[in-house]
Amino acid sequence: MAPETSTAARTSSGRRSRRRGIPVPYDFKRPNKLSRQHARVLEITYETFCRQWGTLLSSTLRTTVQVELDGVAQYSYDEYAASLPLPTVMAVFDPQPLVGNAVLQLDTPLLLDVVDRMLGGVGAPDQPRRTLTEIESVLGRQVIERTLTELAFSFTTLVDLRPQLAGIEQNAQFAQAAAATDVMIVASFEIGLGGTTGTATLALPLDSLSAALTAAELRVASPEELRTRRLMRDRLDDHLDLIPVDVSVRFNAARLRPEEILQLAVGDVLRLPQRADAPLEVVASGARVASAVAGSRGPRLACLVVPTPEESA
Repeated sequence: MAPETSTAARTSSGRRSRRRGIPVPYDFKRPNKLSRQHARVLEITYETFCRQWGTLLSSTLRTTVQVELDGVAQYSYDEYAASLPLPTVMAVFDPQPLVGNAVLQLDTPLLLDVVDRMLGGVGAPDQPRRTLTEIESVLGRQVIERTLTELAFSFTTLVDLRPQLAGIEQNAQFAQAAAATDVMIVASFEIGLGGTTGTATLALPLDSLSAALTAAELRVASPEELRTRRLMRDRLDDHLDLIPVDVSVRFNAARLRPEEILQLAVGDVLRLPQRADAPLEVVASGARVASAVAGSRGPRLACLVVPTPEESA
């Protein structure tokens, strides 16, 4: 099951949104660490993987299988693991030479449909969501190992990937593939098998993947291309200083019960939890950026930025 974006979207590559002209929100408090150019290279790589994977499944199951890339997004490992259903099939592998663990996740009903067809069945759209039996686990492991081989072939232009399967878990809470705060690049896939549709995800560690993308980019880029990229990056940095940002100064917020709010009337005075000698908060996009004391400048209200209480201590 593909992870859902619960807060502001951190989509590195929302292919469908871009095609439809839908703007994708950006969370400045959780910056996207994958550049658009690298995201596009990954899209091309994963599209190759989709074709290879679809061919593998079609030849194995003797039926037409279509695999499509649904999107590439950035998540913490904790967010990714929490979004997966229970039970599910999580193949944890070592993506050598990339540093860290990676995960290939398959929806359980999808894998059961694949196993059913491998054993001579015709498949069914209403496969149960349950843990795999021992025989199903062995057959599922064979499919996963062959899938990782196709993944390595698809990554040939980026890195000499040598994935080594470490184990298969059916509960995301037990699959400790990475630390909770580690950032992963998650690719989501839709798999059409006969008359049914299933989902799969592939999570790779961001830091080592970005390093591999940068190295591959430097291998193919000419000196003129590198000079142009540096020039564009410098121009972008210069223009960022000119972007207007809304900034406000606020008191500490007061907490009220619902009945107290309903009883408010014109003329009531609310007591704020703000000491008279305590600085106010300077806030931009909901995040505190500085401290200040209130004042005026001519006929206008103003504030003077002062050291934060932590800096003064």
